[in-house]
Amino acid sequence: MKPQLIVRAAGALLMAATVAACSAGTDHADADRLDNVLYRADYPSYATADELFDRASVVVQGRIDSSEQVLRVVQAAPQGQALPAPVEAERREGMVVTVRTVKVARVFKGNVKPGDVVQVKQLGGKLDGVTYTEEHGVPLQKNGQYTLFLETYSDQPASLLNPVQAQYPVESGEVLRSLPGNGINTSVTQLDKLAHR
Repeated sequence: MKPQLIVRAAGALLMAATVAACSAGTDHADADRLDNVLYRADYPSYATADELFDRASVVVQGRIDSSEQVLRVVQAAPQGQALPAPVEAERREGMVVTVRTVKVARVFKGNVKPGDVVQVKQLGGKLDGVTYTEEHGVPLQKNGQYTLFLETYSDQPASLLNPVQAQYPVESGEVLRSLPGNGINTSVTQLDKLAHR
């Protein structure tokens, strides 16, 4: 196993643990080829739906399009902070993300309207034969309907505030389901109240 590297991205502390292909009979060239990269991220956590709502720049409900794009995003260097050489090299190489499109059906907060599309990126994906996975990450499912708490940027797709706390699958009757590990329950009624307070 290769060493872990640490970088900061989108407010989260990230660690990339790379695993080389290792088996009896492989030569050194094969052994150095990466098969999997595990991202570990330390995201801010929230105690209430009010906190999530206040922190998000956009809160929407919509359906995830069936298409997705996997790409490498180079993170900006922290201003005024020198990074150790291995961490700086990882930052320059970038993090692999999967970008999915959400067709907006309902807006609780933000400068979007029903019918708009919002691009949302999540850490991980498969690129150039390597599988990148975020520990504890929960990928948005194609054609799934969700309520999402997002941070938006001018130059890249939006991000979930937290991979577990900021996505709520929508069930029949517009019931919002909390993911395992998320103790915050919310509802369309509560989000409507927050939007109009």
